Amino acid sequence: MTDANALKLTRCHTDDYDSQLQQKVDAVKALIPQAKDAAWEVHASPKTAFRLRCNFQVWHEAEGEKLYYVMYDGDNERRTPLRVVDFPRGCAETQRLMPLVLEALRGDDVLRDKCHEVRFHTTLRGSSVVVLVYNRPIDNDKTLKTKAEKLAKTLQVVLVGRSSKFRVTLNGDAPRVRETLKVAGKDVHLYQLEGEFSQPNGSVCEKMVTWAVERTTSSKNDLLELYCGNGNFTIPMSRNFRKVLATEVSKANTECARENLTANEVKNVQFARLNAKETADALQEGARPFKRLTEAGVDLSKLKLETLFVDPPRAGLEPAAIGLARTFETVVYVSCNPETLADDIEQLSHTHDVTHAAVFDQFPYTRHCEAGVLLKKRPGVDLSSVPEPRAREKKKSKRYAGKRKGKGKGGGKEKKARGEEASASGGDSGCAVS
Repeated sequence: MTDANALKLTRCHTDDYDSQLQQKVDAVKALIPQAKDAAWEVHASPKTAFRLRCNFQVWHEAEGEKLYYVMYDGDNERRTPLRVVDFPRGCAETQRLMPLVLEALRGDDVLRDKCHEVRFHTTLRGSSVVVLVYNRPIDNDKTLKTKAEKLAKTLQVVLVGRSSKFRVTLNGDAPRVRETLKVAGKDVHLYQLEGEFSQPNGSVCEKMVTWAVERTTSSKNDLLELYCGNGNFTIPMSRNFRKVLATEVSKANTECARENLTANEVKNVQFARLNAKETADALQEGARPFKRLTEAGVDLSKLKLETLFVDPPRAGLEPAAIGLARTFETVVYVSCNPETLADDIEQLSHTHDVTHAAVFDQFPYTRHCEAGVLLKKRPGVDLSSVPEPRAREKKKSKRYAGKRKGKGKGGGKEKKARGEEASASGGDSGCAVS
């Protein structure tokens, strides 16, 4: 175990930041020739203290003081643990909490016993969650619960204990944080669930959502959103539309999104628990009724859906979603994987033109970034003459910053946490994966 090798996963190389960002921008532009005449924007990240979510494995060398945070470099096949001394990529609250949690584990046999991972989920302007993950049953451990509750109150956080098939929330009403984003001059209040996806770089998230809001200010009718999560984009974008239908497959996120509607006093949005294919099927003429739409009180006949917003998993849009997107006048597409975005734009280029594009540096000092495009449908397109949407081959996605070889790259995405955090992005991805 070495401290020095962990530096590339944890340090902020501020002197190189601008040149690294330009390399990402150049790589994304090269992937999307259809956007060569588009209006481009580049949205940088803070150079330090930008990460709101990070996970560290706990390395036990011996009892007591021989306890460390470690991370793994995804490029290292030997899986050598790298000791993390500090984490300047983490936000100020994460940096405050990290040594306090480690000190508490070192000093208490019960809290320390088989604790193999610590997860931090913080916010720009809200609460924080610390998750202790155990390789032992903790559901009947009353001593652990008492000690953890005391620790949570000392740290002023929601503390969650996890073990196999069990989760307990301590010092909080639920395993979640409350965030407030500043979007286009207005506050957006959001619950974010522990264990579910949320944007890891809050400052860049605000820029992404603001960009999406500004791209749709001229809209007059209704919006359909796929993969809506907890309503991170839905709620601020709703101010530009008469009505919004937002769909999401996760039951937990759908329920959270409805709570976020109430918190923001938004009245023109309906959430339904459907995946992208089900949504496409429901919108076809003569489609069978969908019970979950009926239960959500959605009457499709009263919607005039002309704008589609998507922020899909790393694998990009499935064929049904591509087919659906081709029918919309306007498509706003935000992607955590520019490679699959490029593949989807190629399929959408039969019907749409890219008029605006943007790069968002969600993951400084890694090869990852997010990208967004605004597509407008060309007049007079005959959909019957357009090739059928193709399924993407299930191959491991190549790093888009390198040379792109062939097409059909994809890969499963847990969706950013669900995906972006998996490999050589190391410290920034927050993946101290065991």
